[in-house]
This record gives sequence, C-alpha cells and structure tokens, in this order.
Amino acid sequence: MKIDIHADDYALSGYASEILLQLLKEQKLDSISIMPNMSCYEVCMKRLHEEWENFPKKPLISVHLNLMEGHCVSDAEKVPQLVDQRGFFKCSWGSLFLGSYGFGARGELQREIQVELAAQIHRVRKDLPKGCELRLDSHQHTHMIPVVRLAMFTAIDELPQHTVAFVRDSREPLAPFLKKISLVPSYGLVNLVKNILLNIYATPLERGLRERGIRTSLLWGLNMSGHMDIERIKVIYPQMVQYFTGKQEKIQKEIGIENRIELLFHPGIVLPIEINEEYVKPDFVEFHMAEGRKVERHAVECLTQEVLHDH
Repeated sequence: MKIDIHADDYALSGYASEILLQLLKEQKLDSISIMPNMSCYEVCMKRLHEEWENFPKKPLISVHLNLMEGHCVSDAEKVPQLVDQRGFFKCSWGSLFLGSYGFGARGELQREIQVELAAQIHRVRKDLPKGCELRLDSHQHTHMIPVVRLAMFTAIDELPQHTVAFVRDSREPLAPFLKKISLVPSYGLVNLVKNILLNIYATPLERGLRERGIRTSLLWGLNMSGHMDIERIKVIYPQMVQYFTGKQEKIQKEIGIENRIELLFHPGIVLPIEINEEYVKPDFVEFHMAEGRKVERHAVECLTQEVLHDH
C-alpha cells in the first residue's frame, strides 16, 4: 500500500506556510493543499515558486476548496448566500448540509457554490508551478456534501477535458480503528460521526469521479483529525494494511480507487498575531492555533515509509 504524506492548509497564514515549505525541503511531505482565498495567498504562492527548485522531490498540489472562512474569490454580489456584506464566508457545514435537502433555495445555492468553486480552481490553476497536475480537495471536506459535490462536478465539467486529475475521497475505513479497542475513546465522538457520514457521501462522489475518469484514493485523517500523533499511527498502520489487503479487489475494481491512501496532516500553525477579520469562526481559530498542530508536525517529521513498514 502506497502512502502519500499530505499537509492541508498551505496559504492559511504566512507562518503556517513556511512550516510546510520547510517540511517539503526536508522531503517529509509528498503533497500539499493550497487555500485559494486567504489574504496571504499571493505572498505564499510567490514563496512556493521561490522555493520550488529547492525541493528534492516535487510535491503534488491540490486546490483546497474553501467555503468556510476567508473572503470569496468570486464577486461577492454573485454569491450572497455564501458571504456576508464584507464578502467573508458565512455558511457552515450545517447550512450546506441542510441546503442539500431542500432547506432554502437549493438550486440557487448550488449555482452560487459553483461560481465560487470555479473561481477558486481558476485562481490556483493559473498559479501552479509548471508541470503540476490539477488536483482538488476541500477545507473541512465540504466537497462531500451533496450540494457542494454537484456544484464541484459542474465546475469541473466546464473546464477543458481531462483538466482535473485527482479529487480527494474522504472515505476513511473505520474497521482498522475499531480493532484497537483501547484507542477508540481517543478518537472523539465528533470524528467518529464525521467518519460515518463521509463514508455515506463517498459512494456518489466515487461514481461521479469514475464517470469523468478522475483518480482518487482513500483517506486517513478523520478519526484522528487534530491530533495525528506518531504513536497511534504506528499502532494502527498494520490494521490499515490488513484492511486494504482484504478489500483490495473491491476498492480498486468496484469503487475505482487507487491502491494508496492519503495520510492527512495539519502541521502548519497560525500565530496569534496573524489572526484577523478573515478568520470568521472562533472554533476554526482555535483549531488553527491548537497544540495538536505541533503534534502533527512532529509526526510528519518522524514519519517515513520505513517507520510504517517496521510496524
């Protein structure tokens, strides 16, 4: 099983992005996701291009589609259901979830999301280093929510054929985590519920990706989100390998997923001095500055394919 060591939230803040650049120079990351809509975006993209030749191996790069915080990339007047009067995102996971089931004008909501996602994709696509394929995932996995998923597919379909090479599938297998009963209380109820819900939403996403010939892989980073520590990773890794070995044919042929898993981290921490009005949700601010991000950075620094296979 191939492991892609991945870090979300490049261009979340200047300091967080510098951490990711350092990890890339140390060959600790295989891929990163870039936030398209924060105020530091242009500076961070400039830094990425400056450091590109210093990376011993060139990372895969995804657009980290963001509907949860920061300023919209599209014209704010075109997306009033998504943003406040200042143009900052006001929607939440809950409002997007409810909007998927007819609570409000779903058709208009989907159209606005499509407009914004298309703008975010275009912004990063034109700024990618030469030779990078276009990949997509999302902040808080919102692209798995039905109304966002449909809007994303419409935005993809309006791009030139074969433009998007990869979309994250937030289907994290639950069985490997449950086999280590002693660790179950450490995952947190919210993360377990998130895991189950995103597994349900994964099936229609995978169907849409197969229809478009877009690659994907499974994810490891939900149950342990916010505290992806090296100790539990090494304990659970054998269970994950066993799961994939037993399900390999189904995963690759029936679901259409590559024989690899994206090991997701958030190692970039935001400094208090960087917090401004674009960080609109207090609980997100807490997550961006949490000590767990230092734990995840340490895990990335320690983690190698050899460390995993030794366990």
